[in-house]
Amino acid sequence: MYRRRVFAFIMLCLGIWTVGWAQAELSEFPVGITTMTWTLRGKGLPAAQTLSLAVEGLPEGRYRVRLSVEAEGLPGELGMLGFLGSAVYIQAAGANLDLSALMTLIRRRQLLKVGEEYALPGGMFRVKEKTDIAGVSCLVGVYTQADAPSSPVELGLALSDPVYFLPLLRAYDEEEVVFEMVLTEYTRP
Repeated sequence: MYRRRVFAFIMLCLGIWTVGWAQAELSEFPVGITTMTWTLRGKGLPAAQTLSLAVEGLPEGRYRVRLSVEAEGLPGELGMLGFLGSAVYIQAAGANLDLSALMTLIRRRQLLKVGEEYALPGGMFRVKEKTDIAGVSCLVGVYTQADAPSSPVELGLALSDPVYFLPLLRAYDEEEVVFEMVLTEYTRP
């Protein structure tokens, strides 16, 4: 049973990493080094973790990518590190996200308007505000699933700069934040 859960977890993480939260294509990053740092906190995490990503645009359309996770704790507390573990925390929180529906929003984020609601398969997305997150202009909204209205997910969508993962992802259970991933630093070349 444990091995099946680990395998399912790994497959879920790989799926989310490669498709789900990537809101910028590598080709959108300029020549030079763009760095991004997120802080991850969750109900099951003993301490905040740091996820860092550097995308270096090289000559001839090539890229170099460095991804690192920094965490501190006891061995049992570090079983689900950073970004890879975030999928499990979100799923455990009841936020069983339909990432294919959210990809439509992510790809069309420039067309979204503050105060508007957008119907998606299985739920609604309401754009709350336009704000800066780590110096990146973003739209922030709330995705509420029809079958889990007490577990909304707050999302930030980058407008002004390429940000590889979402600048903000915050999952709730009722009023309590059960997981959050927030962009805390962003540098441009």
